[in-house]
Amino acid sequence: MTATLESIREQLAAGDASGAWRALTQVFGYPAGGSLDEEGFAAALTLTVSITHELAGEEGVAKMVPAALTPDDPRALFLAGWWLAEERQFAIAASVLERANQLAPGQAEIAGELANALEHLLHYGPAALVLEASGRADDDPLLAYLSGFYWLMCGDLERPRARLQLLADVTETNLVFMREALAGMLARAEALTAAGVGLEGDALTAWHAVLNGSLLLHESPHGYPDPMHGRFAFLNDSATLQRLGLARLERLLDAVGQRPERILAAPDRASQILAHAAALVLERPLEPWTADAGRPGLVVAWSLDHVGDVAFLRGMRDHAPGRPLFVHVTDWIEPFAYAPDVATLLAQTVLHPFTGGALTYDAATQQPGRAEPDPREDAELGALVAATPVADDSAAPLERVIEIDRALAGLAADRRPGLHRAGGPRLIHRAGSPVPSNFFR
Repeated sequence: MTATLESIREQLAAGDASGAWRALTQVFGYPAGGSLDEEGFAAALTLTVSITHELAGEEGVAKMVPAALTPDDPRALFLAGWWLAEERQFAIAASVLERANQLAPGQAEIAGELANALEHLLHYGPAALVLEASGRADDDPLLAYLSGFYWLMCGDLERPRARLQLLADVTETNLVFMREALAGMLARAEALTAAGVGLEGDALTAWHAVLNGSLLLHESPHGYPDPMHGRFAFLNDSATLQRLGLARLERLLDAVGQRPERILAAPDRASQILAHAAALVLERPLEPWTADAGRPGLVVAWSLDHVGDVAFLRGMRDHAPGRPLFVHVTDWIEPFAYAPDVATLLAQTVLHPFTGGALTYDAATQQPGRAEPDPREDAELGALVAATPVADDSAAPLERVIEIDRALAGLAADRRPGLHRAGGPRLIHRAGSPVPSNFFR
């Protein structure tokens, strides 16, 4: 049954505030909120306040009440939308900010915050159009950068180049950082184009390198090209996929002359298992990771989102000579703050095969279940992964990855892929790309 404002009120009255909020997001979140008339918009705002009271208490209500009382006040709507975005409620934030932008067009603050909410929803095209319509991307440096970035995320290279020129004279630290980030993305895109590597709408691996300076080893053949274009929405990881990643990693490192001295394992169990496998496949000694950046080696992690060790995560923010970072699986919807130098695959939700929680199926009862943590030693499980036959069914040939690496390796140090950097911070990992994939909302 399709939710309505009235059914959501009933759900809230029944004590299900969280369910009411999820239903409200479907009715009032972007883009559905834009179809509400003035009366419906005002009613939805009032309902937002009621649910917020249950979920966020008086502090949240104080942020939302002015907008509900004066739904035609763009400043009140802006402040409510800003607070919602801070709370990561981007869908409803975008609807509230869209209304503010309609009431007060051309205000850089409102247009920028609306574009930010749309960005977090991966609506890069609408975000770019909001900034174009505002007319402020020509005179506001922050919006000039955002406009260039959003157009790049739509696969457009010409408009980002024009926006970059507007940032030539900026001196404020954050704006300089943004300008250089955009310049780096454009430089990598231009180098690939010059090398004959296409950047079409299905070029997932190429765009991944452009945006993140990261080499992607595997594109899923399932749902390829539509609707996934090589990514995973949900993944029950397996020894087979991990072995495929290590086989491709070995070939890549040999091709670029970077077979490591040793394997350095991230501290969590999933990474320890993978690192044991990597040491066997690459025939290198295995050692635990330490903060000593002077000890070269390939750092191996299963997923940065699952490591949990603050010292490790902070220690890997910057490149170090001879210390590349390989991560098996990376979230592409809400990625970790920085990009690994090499990744096997992109998945939104992933379960590890040995650490507990992986989906199972009981053939006798025909019921799904959840796996318990595997009691075997990490070294034994790593050996199991290393001994698994390689089943290379990737939709992208590894030769394409190597071609991408060779096209980018000769760029200036702050432009080239992470695999060829000896210092400086790792690049921000961007959510999504010009290549679309389905995902869970």
